Amino acid sequence: MSAQPGDALSGNEIDLQQIAALVDTGDPAAIAAAVAPLHPADLAELLNILPRPESRKTVFGLLPATVAATVVTRLSPAALTEILESRSDDELQGLVEELDSDDAADLLESVSKERAQAVLQGLPGSVAARIQQLLKYPPDTAGGLMKSEYAAVLQGATVEEAVEIVRTLAEAVADIHNVLVVDHRFHLLGVLSLSRLILARAGETVDAVMDRQVISVTVDTDQEEVARLFRKYDLVSLPVTDPRGALLGRITVDDIVEVLEEEANEDFSKLSGLGQEEPLFDSPGRAIKRRLPWLGLNLFTTSLSASVIGLFEGTIHSRALAAALMTIVAAQGGNAGVQTLTVMVRGMAMGKVGLAQARGILFKELAVACGNGIALGIAAGVVTYLLHGEPLLATVLGIALVVNFLIAALVGSLIPLILRWLRADPAIASSVFVTACTDMCGFFSFLGLLSIGLRYV
Repeated sequence: MSAQPGDALSGNEIDLQQIAALVDTGDPAAIAAAVAPLHPADLAELLNILPRPESRKTVFGLLPATVAATVVTRLSPAALTEILESRSDDELQGLVEELDSDDAADLLESVSKERAQAVLQGLPGSVAARIQQLLKYPPDTAGGLMKSEYAAVLQGATVEEAVEIVRTLAEAVADIHNVLVVDHRFHLLGVLSLSRLILARAGETVDAVMDRQVISVTVDTDQEEVARLFRKYDLVSLPVTDPRGALLGRITVDDIVEVLEEEANEDFSKLSGLGQEEPLFDSPGRAIKRRLPWLGLNLFTTSLSASVIGLFEGTIHSRALAAALMTIVAAQGGNAGVQTLTVMVRGMAMGKVGLAQARGILFKELAVACGNGIALGIAAGVVTYLLHGEPLLATVLGIALVVNFLIAALVGSLIPLILRWLRADPAIASSVFVTACTDMCGFFSFLGLLSIGLRYV
């Protein structure tokens, strides 16, 4: 049996670098033979790694319309922009017609409004209307994630009628997981899984076998809340309604996987001080504009830390080793603070941490910090004494580590909560403030304790 597009397994068994080298030869017949058996996911990965725009355009031009439509939904932003710019409006319209409404709307959001409008005008009226409706919703809401294709039956319909509706819609509606039950005003009343529908008696009504405890969201629900519901209830599909409860569409689990990845990348970028996810091949100018404000803030906070050191210049001169040991206190406190911060921000993102849980979490983090501080303080103090024979420095180092670990737990727990209370994103620049506090407090505690100790030596 000959291989068909999509028959091949994932890139674990495919040398995409070898195919990329073949693409560089420019032999159309060889390229077509090499890419024909690839799965759309592997094709998208191949297009993403090809170094030249011309190579991407060549490979994409060889793909059948149905495969090309699937591939564009998996491309990186840079590769997608290049591909769409190389396609005519008629070719772009052909891609849109092959896609579900949510993917079609996402694709048209990647081009200019003028071009999107031109493509919509060439589509059948009903298709264009569905896509235009989706384009009205912000992309990070349930309305922006949903697709308008779904399987629904009126209350009072029999199981046999519902099965026939599913058969009729099978080709037009991809990935039917549930049948939604609505009234004559299209208000959502219940949900019926396919497995339950198949097992029900043909003469029974859907009202008798449907689940009336429907988990649904409105179109303005934030995508983070949508993702939380999918995780909490192990959903594969989620109905979307308007504020009055009328059914508008559904969100499927494949869209939520993308949301989870997007949110994780966004939170990681914010914790790194970037504010938002930075494309790997972004232009130097945009990268500088994105990073410079946070680096400037970091410069200001490190200047404050340096000023703390300046207050104890005489102490450092009298004990030169102190200059090296104080960096241990600051670095360990910074690491501990970021650990606490990461736990807090992750808990907030998953909806598990709020002001009500703040006291319990704070006490737990302080207990952990105390245990870690004492263990590492004793270890660092003993090593310092054995290496340098300085009992005062060894004692001060151990105590300062305990103090700074406690401060790290305190600021790592409170700063995200304070930002949430101020209605700011807890991930933005939190690490900058945490490390600034642990640096200043680490230097101050170590040098302050050492200054006091030197008076009695």
